[in-house]
Amino acid sequence: MPNNKTFRDREKERYTKLEPKVFDPGIQLNGKYKNIPRSFCLENSNIGANLYRGIRIPAMEYFVRRGIPWHDGLIDRTAPSNHLCCSQSCCVNFLFPMAYNPGLIKSVFSSIDELNMNIDDVLPIKQDIIRKKERLPYIVFEWIGTLDYLNEQKRKGGNRTRGANYTSADFAFRFRQTDGKIHLVLGEWKYTEEYGVEDKGEDEVRLDNYREAFNKNEGVFFQEYRELYRAMFFDPFYQLLRLQLLAQEMEFKKEFDADVVSVLLICPEANKEFRNRVTSPELTEYADFKGKGPLEIWKMLVPPEKFNSISVENLFRSILNNQLLADAGWIEYLKVRYGWENE
Repeated sequence: MPNNKTFRDREKERYTKLEPKVFDPGIQLNGKYKNIPRSFCLENSNIGANLYRGIRIPAMEYFVRRGIPWHDGLIDRTAPSNHLCCSQSCCVNFLFPMAYNPGLIKSVFSSIDELNMNIDDVLPIKQDIIRKKERLPYIVFEWIGTLDYLNEQKRKGGNRTRGANYTSADFAFRFRQTDGKIHLVLGEWKYTEEYGVEDKGEDEVRLDNYREAFNKNEGVFFQEYRELYRAMFFDPFYQLLRLQLLAQEMEFKKEFDADVVSVLLICPEANKEFRNRVTSPELTEYADFKGKGPLEIWKMLVPPEKFNSISVENLFRSILNNQLLADAGWIEYLKVRYGWENE
C-alpha cells in the first residue's frame, strides 16, 4: 500500500518519539496549538525547548531586543512557537550557533560546491547592533533593510517591523568575494511548508505595490518573463518575488556597501510537497515550465548569480565536515532533532 503521508506528517510522527532523546528531562509534549492538544507541540511552560539549549537565551534576547516577533510565538510573541515543525525555530537552530563565528560560516558555505561563493572574508553587519559593546553579528535574522526599499510602509502604515508584515529575509550574511566585491545574501528558510492555491493578487493594492520594482528595465527578472508578474502571486512564488525584489533594490542602493545581493533558499530535500508542487495555475501551464518544480522555475526567471538553493541535508553535511570549528553539543542536537534521513 503506498504511503501518502507528507513530509510534514512524517515529521510530526517522528517528534512524538523523540521526547526522551532531544529534550531536557521534564520537558513534555502534548502542548496546545490553536487550542487543540498536539503530540508534536511543547507545553507552554517549555516553549524555550524549541531552541537548542546552547543558544536558547541569547537567541531569544536577540529577537526581543530588536522587536522581532516569533512566528506563532507565545508570551506576546516574545518566545518561540511551541510547534516543533516551526520553520523559524529550525532556521535559528541551524544558523544562530554560527552567527558570531565567521570562520565557521566561511568554512560551511565555502564547502558547498553548488553555491560557488568564493568567500575571502565573512564581514560583520554593524547595522544590527543594538547596544554598545555588543558582539558583532555575522548572520542576522528577519532583516528588512535599513530603508523601506519596496515602499511597503506606505501601504501598511505604522512602524516597520522585522519578521512581520514586511518583506523579511529569514537570515542574511555578507562577505567579501575573492575578486574583492562585497556580496550580501538574503536567505529564505523552509522546513515542512506546503502550499495550496491561494491567490494573493486579488488584493489590487498589494498587486500594485511591487509592480514598479518588477518592471524596472535594469531589474533582476529576465525581460521575456515580465508578462508573468500576475502569475507570481501564489506562495511560494509570491514570497520569492518580494525577497528577490528586496535584493534587487538593496543592490541598487548598496545596502551594507554590497556590490551583489542574491537570494538563497534552504529547504529539505525530503520535503517533496514543497519542491514538486507548482501552485500558480498560469505557471503550471506555461510551456517553458512544464515538468519543473518551483525552485527550477525560479532559477529560469533570474540570473544564476542572483538566486540559488540548497537542501538542509546538504547544509548539515557541510556543518559535519567542519565540526572541529563547532560546538559538539550543537552537532549532536542537529543529528537527533532534524535527523529525518535516519528514519
